[in-house]
Amino acid sequence: MGLSNSCCFCLLQPWLDHQLGISINSADADPVSVYSTPPRQQDQYGLWAVRVGEKGVITTRSEWLNPLKRSIADLSVDQLFSIFGAYELSRITLSDRISVWGPSWVLVGDSGSFQPLNDERPVQLEADEIAQHADPDLFWHCFPDQPMAGFAIFEAGQLVALASVSPVSDDMWEIGMDVIPEAKERGLGRVVVSAAGQWILAHSRLIYATTAAWNIPSARLLRSVGLKYAASIMTGIASPFRVPPQPLGRPREGIEIYNYYPNWAMNKEILSAGDLD
Repeated sequence: MGLSNSCCFCLLQPWLDHQLGISINSADADPVSVYSTPPRQQDQYGLWAVRVGEKGVITTRSEWLNPLKRSIADLSVDQLFSIFGAYELSRITLSDRISVWGPSWVLVGDSGSFQPLNDERPVQLEADEIAQHADPDLFWHCFPDQPMAGFAIFEAGQLVALASVSPVSDDMWEIGMDVIPEAKERGLGRVVVSAAGQWILAHSRLIYATTAAWNIPSARLLRSVGLKYAASIMTGIASPFRVPPQPLGRPREGIEIYNYYPNWAMNKEILSAGDLD
């Protein structure tokens, strides 16, 4: 039987409370509650926002507290946890060279919900082997600060798909996954994520993964192996301000996709990611 949304949140809540520095359950009655970040939770980026159901909570630097409250006073939870919300929050934080990224969806899974594949192709890699075989420019989701293991598919000696595992907390380990462009749409991502998830469960940990609404292939993959949505998060990141890409994927095979707006209406102020190098 699959996890319910409430069960997913219960599994995730201790970590979310730690990230925020307060209990989500202690939030006031407003749709979005904003608090100053407790001193023990101070970090270099200084903002965490979490949405669970119809409730949103933000903890932030004390100097941003009142400006943020004024900026989002009339926003609904839906408006805040959107690219519009990221823009509005960043209006305040960018004065200190911090921007806001998100929202990202958090999905979790346990032995009762996870639906693995029976596929023997993935090869387990140690952390040093991930660095040896994986190009960070291609497998950038697989290079967290502390990779513990990887699950890879090689074809003709080339690494084509990789899922890494890294700790989020003592009880929860995260999966990051990438497939090289030439090998996409062949189900390889699901195979390596399945192997990584089985390894996490074999070590009696909760499976954690994130994606975004615009990343259709990733969201579909995570749902296909039984991971369940638990919360949405937004976080501060080092500037410059970054925006998400256009939606990835398509509704179904063979469907043509068009921009709703003409080319002249595209945002010409968005610079290439290559300009960050």
